[in-house]
Amino acid sequence: MKEISIIGATFYGNRGAEAMLSTTIGRLREACAGDLHFNVFTYYPKSDGDLIDDSRVSVYSSTPAYLVTVLFPVAILYRLFGALRLSFFHRFFPQSILSLARSKVLICLAGVSFVEGRTKFIPFNIATILPAMVLGVPVVKFSQAMGPFKSYINRVAARIFLGRCRQVFTRGETTHAYLRDLLTASERYQRADDAAFLFKSEDCLSQQVAGLENKLSELKVLRQSGKTIVGVCPSVVIAKRAEAAGWDYHQRMQELISGLVEKGYAVALYPNATRGEDMDKTHNNDLPLLAEIEKKLSSDISKHVVSFSGSLNAAQIHQIINACDVQAVSRFHAMVASLASCIPVMVIGWSHKYLEVMERFGQQDMVLDYKKGSVEPVIDCVDRLIAERTERAQKISNALPAVQKLSNVQIDYITHLLKSSS
Repeated sequence: MKEISIIGATFYGNRGAEAMLSTTIGRLREACAGDLHFNVFTYYPKSDGDLIDDSRVSVYSSTPAYLVTVLFPVAILYRLFGALRLSFFHRFFPQSILSLARSKVLICLAGVSFVEGRTKFIPFNIATILPAMVLGVPVVKFSQAMGPFKSYINRVAARIFLGRCRQVFTRGETTHAYLRDLLTASERYQRADDAAFLFKSEDCLSQQVAGLENKLSELKVLRQSGKTIVGVCPSVVIAKRAEAAGWDYHQRMQELISGLVEKGYAVALYPNATRGEDMDKTHNNDLPLLAEIEKKLSSDISKHVVSFSGSLNAAQIHQIINACDVQAVSRFHAMVASLASCIPVMVIGWSHKYLEVMERFGQQDMVLDYKKGSVEPVIDCVDRLIAERTERAQKISNALPAVQKLSNVQIDYITHLLKSSS
């Protein structure tokens, strides 16, 4: 049995990360002959462990504290004991280290890393891959957004640690250009589209929350009444950025939903990051944001809005997306899921990571900066999406096979790596 370790994604919380994680496991199981065992290093070890019931998946901690106090220092000790021919003592080491050391590869599924302006996350970007490097385990970064590398700290850190990865897959042409400028060894990086473009509902390893069918039935009733359904997926990440910038994202989303309903549309309001019903936790949890938005809607508006809640998993979110005609989203993987389903989508984003993916489908005119102050441009985009949805859906459909083929390059790379390590 060959072991593969994965870090940078969770089953719990961000369901886009769950889609990447479940897809990676599912596609590698399909592609590789023989048994594979997956070691998932997650910053939600207890919650992920409770969600997953698969004997071929082990869950270990990769919280910042565990990375710094256990994985990194014990990895050094493991390597040192091996060099001193004291491998006998390895049996007393934590299972997390033993599993990582046995792994043929560590796959990093971080959605973004070494991104300019996110300096405080650089130590975490390093800590997630450094223990494997210490142990001599090849590190492969699956498709993600990186750069630009303007600041001295980010540029130096990225050059050192990305340069020591076995392979780095860049999510789009913008990121690829940043890597080309940063790294001289061109064989260290290549283009690949997001792993979630290969997602299948049967890949999902987590439990489903009850009650989704009732909500989908409400959407069906609205559609039968002649309503066009607009999916709206807000993001607590942008809400926090807006708060720091001094404006109210909650109010803006309320105005957007009200404006869409006044135009005659119905709205499916849904999250793409869920952490149960604990409304005190806002990190990787859109549910408190949705509850606040819904609370501020008037009764005349809310009767045309179906709001989804609970610990929806990636497969269930795909069901919601497929029940809509078009999408207006702020979550990256809600955008990916829409494109993978050939549903026209417009994005209110904060990073080049949105634009470089939408360009792959010829939809770059549907990417807006979250800092724009009015909802009118968003509503105008939705109007255009609906008016042009047949043509746009066809354009997305035409581009999708090439995107999925480029996404599968990552799976092929790992498959070849496993074969060569036999």
